[in-house]
Amino acid sequence: MLVYFTNSYKGNVSDSIAINPAHVISVFEVLNEEDDEVTAIYGIGNNTWTVEEKYLDVVARLNQAD
Repeated sequence: MLVYFTNSYKGNVSDSIAINPAHVISVFEVLNEEDDEVTAIYGIGNNTWTVEEKYLDVVARLNQAD
């Protein structure tokens, strides 16, 4: 199952990003280059994705996917 979020990185063809919850190790808040709060999703293989959704929303959506 994939969970869809809004990618905070601009420059892709789409703002959508799909993440497999089975590959997530941790979730935390960070500041991006513009000092905006974004949520970082750290995964297996040192992959990190930053999304626009709030931390608690990300955690809830990832937990619901189980």
